[in-house]
Amino acid sequence: MYIIPMGGITPLDTMSQVEGKTTGQSGAEASFLDVFKQALQNVEDTQKVSEEDSIKVALGEVDDLHTVKVNLAKAQMALDVLVSMRNTALDAYKEIMSMTI
Repeated sequence: MYIIPMGGITPLDTMSQVEGKTTGQSGAEASFLDVFKQALQNVEDTQKVSEEDSIKVALGEVDDLHTVKVNLAKAQMALDVLVSMRNTALDAYKEIMSMTI
């Protein structure tokens, strides 16, 4: 069995890099809808990779189970973040609706 060597560790984004990613090309900040769509797309992509890995494991075509486990963890984390975003948005909506004018 061939063991794939680990690559270099990429550094975490600093706040200035993260703020730069949330702005559009015109410099305006991204809307919540854009961020939510991006999170949803991320969930779909990671779920697709996880499903492909599951099929490969079932067929015995995988030599590196660690990568499969990492991809599964990524898919779970992406789904958890999306559900958390949805719950936060619903809580904010309920709070706004309960305000008296």
